Amino acid sequence: MSSESAPIRPAPIRKLEEAVINRIAAGEIINRPSNALKELIENSLDAGATSIAVTVKDGGMKILQIQDNGHGIRTEDLPIVCERFTTSKLKVYEDLSHIQTYGFRGEALASISHVSHLTIATKQADSECAYKACYADGKLAPAKPGGSSEPVPCAGNNGTVITAEDLFYNIQSRKAALKNTREEYNRIFEVASRYAIHNAGVAFTCRKAGAPKVDLNTPAGATTIGNIRQIFGSKIASSLVEIKDADADLEIEFAGHVSSAAHEMHKSVFLLFINHRLVDHTPIRRAIESLYSSVLPKASRPFVYLDLRIKPENVDVNVHPTKREVRFLNEDSIISCIVDCIHGKLLSTNNSREFTMQSRLQKQPSASASADTPPLVPNASLSTIGSLDSPLSTPSLAPSRSGGFAVASSSRVSGGSHSNTPQKTPVNKAVRTNYKTLSLEAFSFGSSPSVRRNRLQTTIEPDFSVSASGTTPTRTPLRISPSRVNTGAAESRQVGDDDDAFADRAPAATRKQAENIAPLFPQEQTQTAPNTTAERDGAPSAPALDHHMSSEFPQLPETAPAMGKSYVAPKAEPRVEVRLTSILSLRKELQRQAHTELTQILSEHTFVGFVDDRRALIQHQTRLYMVNYCRISYHLFYHRCIFDFMNYGRLILQPAPSIYDLALMAATELGGIDAEKAASDVLSRFTDSQEMLEEYYHIKVSDTGTIESLPMVIRDYSPDYDKLPLFLYKAATSVNWDDEQQFFKTFTSELATFYALEPPLPEDPQNTKDDYRLVVEHRIMPSFKGSSFWAPGSILMENSLVQLVNLPDLY
Repeated sequence: MSSESAPIRPAPIRKLEEAVINRIAAGEIINRPSNALKELIENSLDAGATSIAVTVKDGGMKILQIQDNGHGIRTEDLPIVCERFTTSKLKVYEDLSHIQTYGFRGEALASISHVSHLTIATKQADSECAYKACYADGKLAPAKPGGSSEPVPCAGNNGTVITAEDLFYNIQSRKAALKNTREEYNRIFEVASRYAIHNAGVAFTCRKAGAPKVDLNTPAGATTIGNIRQIFGSKIASSLVEIKDADADLEIEFAGHVSSAAHEMHKSVFLLFINHRLVDHTPIRRAIESLYSSVLPKASRPFVYLDLRIKPENVDVNVHPTKREVRFLNEDSIISCIVDCIHGKLLSTNNSREFTMQSRLQKQPSASASADTPPLVPNASLSTIGSLDSPLSTPSLAPSRSGGFAVASSSRVSGGSHSNTPQKTPVNKAVRTNYKTLSLEAFSFGSSPSVRRNRLQTTIEPDFSVSASGTTPTRTPLRISPSRVNTGAAESRQVGDDDDAFADRAPAATRKQAENIAPLFPQEQTQTAPNTTAERDGAPSAPALDHHMSSEFPQLPETAPAMGKSYVAPKAEPRVEVRLTSILSLRKELQRQAHTELTQILSEHTFVGFVDDRRALIQHQTRLYMVNYCRISYHLFYHRCIFDFMNYGRLILQPAPSIYDLALMAATELGGIDAEKAASDVLSRFTDSQEMLEEYYHIKVSDTGTIESLPMVIRDYSPDYDKLPLFLYKAATSVNWDDEQQFFKTFTSELATFYALEPPLPEDPQNTKDDYRLVVEHRIMPSFKGSSFWAPGSILMENSLVQLVNLPDLY
């Protein structure tokens, strides 16, 4: 028995004494003096106070006093005011769903009374005198040993004075951890200043006991930005911009002041009030800081004051002991709405610093010239550069004597007369590019090559391929030839082997352009041959001039001279006027959702260079942007398909591939479905709608189930045909074919996805990167300058356009 240990018995469970329970709870709610002050300030604001004075000694550990001029506490309520769960703001639990006051649990005063010596003096407006009471452990206590614990009358002003002395006198470990009185006072000042900023109509003062002057003093009639200026300084206040927005669907509204792009501060300041409650919400903080990380200089941190109002029924305030956190419905949508508002404001108000510049002293003019010479201006102030909508001075480009472009400024200096001589534009505002200028490459670049991307080629290659080969491949290729729909009265024909003489008369530039175009799917024993160009919107284009390349172009008229032009351009068709209300409605929707500044940036940009195969640098006026052209190309093709509806060019596929085979390929790749049945459904959908597709989209489907042509949305641009199987499958299965407007919207979206840019594979086995970048620079990016592109605000949400630098900010 001695070798065996005695069994371990569990300790008995006992109910803790009330005093122990209260002290534990008090330690959770009141962590430090600043927590106690936060609870007391909220009680004063709930009491309708318009003036709040805070007095502190030894960082609040010795004395923490708050005085307000609110409606006070009823005398008959003084005996229970410091007991736990006694409150005037809540009756039943359901009241929490629409609570609009700061306090609701009735634990603040009780917790403070358990960790300090608490005294309350209060007077109501209709009382003859004030009443004073002392508390210990939540109950009335005598002011002196042996005295009465009942409230006693005393002199006092309307309102309440609460004094907490010897904070944490009975929790030595907590008291020992809070020895740095300077740090505790800074925390108290921070809490008081934050509530002063949010409650601009309330006068706040904060001072150290015995100090000759106050550290915080905000008047009752001050504004929010005025309080920010007084607390954080004029430099910070002048760099802030005001935001304000509301969303009826989310049932929110918010306002505030946030940093502009010219803001400089090394410490982040985040003031968030949700339904007037000072809280810290990590997702909102991180989302805003992430936005500013790409806007502010490297060492700068943002200043954010945000007053968020949410319908009380959508907010859960009872999730944290100190009420420093809340939860609310539609969190992601609300955060997105806030970030969008701030992002839009930053984009429209990119301000630079203000500084004063002394004009250059000029030589004293002679007496004869003094009458015509304007007086010197001793000082000229360079104001902040305004938003894109209303710039202070918009530089204009005028031809210079040297044949280039000189920058002329429209800014004026007040005072004195003005001469006809244009003033020199400051170097920090000079725009040295002209977005209308074209390079020689833009004229010599031919049809865009197709870029192979994915592994579908291994499935397609045994059946058909796309080729621009100059010699006939070993198996029949699929050749893509741009052509115009209905070339007028002129008939089209195939170019045969007996047309060598005609091909030999092709311009050398055209033959040179085609030599760089690689086949979409590699063929065995192929050689390079000229590709074809196309026409769009009635503009003629050169037909294919190689006798092995199938193409459509008009026959030469019999009266053409033998030594004249090598071909006759097809007759331009008149533009089809679209009257479908669904298409007109989609156009209006795109115009309504357009972002004005973003549209201006893309329509007047100057291409700078490539960052990688997805991003490039562009310039607009004095700003440099990085754009993800792969992402925004989807929006470009969607807009062009809507605004050029029924007026596309045409890409001829020869020989025409089988829709069933392509759909079967896509269904097999996706997996999880009956591939053969899905392919049959896709084929049925396209054959049943072949007349509509050809009329509206120039997608020609033959009776045998092949696809013979596709629309040419941008001149001389052909999409990545490896995406054709997935496009056919998605168009048949994901598009709403029952509702007219929804059909046009969803089908056009799938078509735009098909035409959108896809970068070459990293290993680039066909060496197509150079051709790909030529397509981007000379076909895609110039297309944004057309009048039919209205840039949507969603481009900013996708971070597809990011400002890197503004020239004035570098000076």
